[in-house]
Amino acid sequence: MEKFGKSQSVNRVEDVRFLTGHGGYVDDIAPADALVAYVLRAPVAHARIVGLDLDAARMHDGVQLVITAADLQAAGVALDMTASTVTNLDGSQGAAPMRPLLAQDRVRFAGEAVAVVIADSLELARDAAEQVVVDYEELPVHLSLQAGGEPLHSEAPENRAFDWGFGTKDATEAAFDKAAHRVCLRIDDNRVIVNSLEPRGCFAEWDDNRLHLSVNGQ
Repeated sequence: MEKFGKSQSVNRVEDVRFLTGHGGYVDDIAPADALVAYVLRAPVAHARIVGLDLDAARMHDGVQLVITAADLQAAGVALDMTASTVTNLDGSQGAAPMRPLLAQDRVRFAGEAVAVVIADSLELARDAAEQVVVDYEELPVHLSLQAGGEPLHSEAPENRAFDWGFGTKDATEAAFDKAAHRVCLRIDDNRVIVNSLEPRGCFAEWDDNRLHLSVNGQ
């Protein structure tokens, strides 16, 4: 690829193989006898988990394991996923609520992972996941981006992740005060979500004393 600079188009070279069905993914190279994990996710946005029955799923054909947050905790696996925080305008740190690998007592968004079914095939894992019985006690949901409402995380009492900005406030206000005209308006920006065709994963296989590792990445 030739060097490119600001505001110049970048020619893509990978589109043809993806659009014609010739893309290569980790799922394509996994061995036929590899186990498959299926994640059972919450169908509601906010609820307490008051009941979780896994017996039928664990007895289902081809199922090797069904994992919940309690199982991870019993195995000594850290439940919390960590992320960087943003510094607020006042110098304090933005909210850093716990985000568990699997929901424990409460789900806080639609699609939050509740359990993982590991089976001999994807079809068997999906079928077994349908046998998991979760009793949800639904709680109020917060559908607005405005601060306030019932807190979802104790670390963010106003449902505000952070209060961020840059520049010099006093100088900015002084410049506006000198302006002949001043316009105040609200702009709603588009929400951007990355929807990957395949999650970041890898496949490792020993061949004598050599480890072959296939990974998707950039």
